[in-house]
Amino acid sequence: MQISKFSDYALRILIHLATHEDGLMSTREIAQMQKLPFNHLAKISQWLTHEGYVESLRGRNGGMRLALPPEAISIGGLLRKSERGTPLVECMKEDGGCCVMTPACGLLPILNEAQEMFFTTLDSKTLQDVLNGNGGMRNLLRALEINKGVV
Repeated sequence: MQISKFSDYALRILIHLATHEDGLMSTREIAQMQKLPFNHLAKISQWLTHEGYVESLRGRNGGMRLALPPEAISIGGLLRKSERGTPLVECMKEDGGCCVMTPACGLLPILNEAQEMFFTTLDSKTLQDVLNGNGGMRNLLRALEINKGVV
């Protein structure tokens, strides 16, 4: 399994916001620290806000913060939403794709089961588990903030 860049970047944004303890953080700040395109992150930030993961405040002193505590954000739940419509293989597309074997394929149910197991495993994992997974991550992100003048 491979998650999309959209999902990867959404998780990075959430991790930054979860480790940032000094109020709000802007999408531009995260884009600079991660060396990612601002426009792409802006779209993902909007999606995260729309889905209720992030609160966004506009204006001069605006920015983002988590809308939920880290222990309430399921990694599996987020990926199920962000990966919706991104099939593993052609035949998993909503319209069946263009594979001529789709009507009689024995691979499709196996891949569906594997994908569901992937999500089921991640359903019980939260953003808090990510934060607890490596003690050095908070220090690394804090150093990135300091080096970019965020703090």
